[in-house]
Amino acid sequence: MVIIYFNNEQKEDLQFLQELSFEVGSKIVQVSIDFFKGNYNPKLLQNVSTKLNLPQLKVERCVYALSYLFTESSKLSLSKSDFLESVNAISPTKEIEECLLESYQKNREEMRRILSEMSLKLPSIDSLQWRLDVQISSRRTSNEAKPVYLLKLKTSDNRTVWFQADYNELESMTNQLEIALKESKSQHYKRIKKYIK
Repeated sequence: MVIIYFNNEQKEDLQFLQELSFEVGSKIVQVSIDFFKGNYNPKLLQNVSTKLNLPQLKVERCVYALSYLFTESSKLSLSKSDFLESVNAISPTKEIEECLLESYQKNREEMRRILSEMSLKLPSIDSLQWRLDVQISSRRTSNEAKPVYLLKLKTSDNRTVWFQADYNELESMTNQLEIALKESKSQHYKRIKKYIK
């Protein structure tokens, strides 16, 4: 079971919903969904506060806290029971609880799409070509061979990177990549990756 935990400030901001009627609370929930989707307009929030006769700062903080709830719920792809368990921490009225659940279920896929668009996408390696160049002799010394690797790296974003490295640099890069690969198979990484997706 996955539950979203709120800090004390967020709980206080969300408990503001208890003081409101269902119509007013559902309007604030809708504003928070719009805020999440990027349709946020400060004047709209001011109009809602004025129209509902509520302090603007309280409404704004409630909208931010609700956006946090929807963001985290979408990131974790919470089930209905997990979402309701998370919402119980703020003890909303039954109508507001149903409104939150309905808004979450109705907008979950779109919120996940928005979150995936916002996530950092790094290019992957498409191909790596290399060549070993060795200077066998020069006018100064004839006994010392200096091997140098010339590497051509193509990435998924159609970039080509050329770089040169000696054996020690290449060995160091290989060791660092092996460490990173080992870390990517660890339980800690898998746990973090689950929350990032």
